[in-house]
Amino acid sequence: MTRTNDGSLWFGTANGVFLCSPGHDCLLIVPNIDARFLISGASETRNEVWCGTRGNGMLRIMLDPVVGPVVSELDTEQGLPSQNVFTILPLHSAGSVLIGTNRGIARYEPGTLEPTLYVTRIISKRVHSLSEIPAGLSLEYPQNSLLLDVTAISSRTFPEQFQYAFTLTDSSGKTVRQRLSRESQFTMEGLKPGKYTVTARAFTKDLTPSAPLSFSFTIAKAPFPWTSTALAILLALALLALLWAILERRRIVATSAALVEANTELAGARLSLANEAERERRRIARDLHDQTLADLRHLALLTDQLDTNGEKPRALRGEIESISQEVRRICEDLSPSVLQNVGFAAALEFALSHTVHDAPVEKQFEYEFHCDDALDEQSELAPSVQMQIYRIVQEAVSNIWRHAGAKHVKMFVIAPQEGDFELRIEDDGKSFEIPSRNSDGRGLANMRARAGLIDAEIGWKKRDGGGTIFTLKKTATKKIVGWDPSKD
Repeated sequence: MTRTNDGSLWFGTANGVFLCSPGHDCLLIVPNIDARFLISGASETRNEVWCGTRGNGMLRIMLDPVVGPVVSELDTEQGLPSQNVFTILPLHSAGSVLIGTNRGIARYEPGTLEPTLYVTRIISKRVHSLSEIPAGLSLEYPQNSLLLDVTAISSRTFPEQFQYAFTLTDSSGKTVRQRLSRESQFTMEGLKPGKYTVTARAFTKDLTPSAPLSFSFTIAKAPFPWTSTALAILLALALLALLWAILERRRIVATSAALVEANTELAGARLSLANEAERERRRIARDLHDQTLADLRHLALLTDQLDTNGEKPRALRGEIESISQEVRRICEDLSPSVLQNVGFAAALEFALSHTVHDAPVEKQFEYEFHCDDALDEQSELAPSVQMQIYRIVQEAVSNIWRHAGAKHVKMFVIAPQEGDFELRIEDDGKSFEIPSRNSDGRGLANMRARAGLIDAEIGWKKRDGGGTIFTLKKTATKKIVGWDPSKD
């Protein structure tokens, strides 16, 4: 910690250098360095300090009254024996400093010669001649941007080591834009009409500033708004067009009504197509059950007639039984008989338990199922709607054990009022980003498509304490075309 002539306190920490000026809050001046030593500079007119660091050499920090803190790093490139500096001793009589490092002591003598700063380019809509600078530049409408490029020269500082300070002020002296960087270009864009003054300075490696280089320029105002007159005429024409639009609106309303009716018919057609797909699933499942399973049973009987003393017939019969079980599972997935045999509520619980049973042992989870007692009577859902909800639940639960890694899952099914249906699945697994409409996930797209077929709404949100909540809601506002699987 050190104090400079103006009463400011400088603090060196493992996280950087802080400045606490009188009457102001403490500010982080140089971040991300490990400061080991601080001492105020020898100058009585400038607020500056020397800072020894671990890994960043020696820093010279000056608080400029215009642009704020300016930092120069002196390291091995300038001849310092090491990047680790532990102490600094100013030699006020000679103007130099002694630097203590882990590899010896070095002496550094700062340069005091001011650099020379001059303009290399000024560009607006065109490249301006340098002879125009003394008289000031005038930018015609609609130009409101200017690019200034400068160059500094000094005997002890390479071109890339200069720091350039730019300040742009308006006619009232208010600072419009300010920048301190190693870039020699300063872009002034989007300026309002008026007179401006730009001032540039260059700092050497020893933080010796150049003499200020400044010039003025003017941004012209827009000419008389002839365009506004033309716009007024166009506005009158627009009013006439508005009258015509009112008349057209009646026709559009009638067309919209017809479009709504067509959309309703299209929705019915889409559901009919989905129902047809379910019928085809039932037909394939029936063929597998009636023909393929019968052939497998016959094949199993034939294996029983083989030599029973050998191991091969028993292994063959085991393989046949395994294939038969897999075919039965495929048949059940193609056409869930549970919907017809035990009812909708029990089918939803079966979808949850069956998915857990089929999941790998390391991904299985505990589950709870909560349902209204009179769900089937209160919801009044058509068989086709029940089938689509059943498929959505299968996909949702499958996603939980595949991606969430949950340990506990709860399913809630209610019918808030007659004809309505709500389903909620909560898991304590890993949360995931809420999927967008443009999600590439095929399973999510299938879930949305099935929900759209039955005019239902589905959504995901993060659960308090971790996990995800999936919801499905369907109201009785629209009637969905029914499908009775018993007629298939």
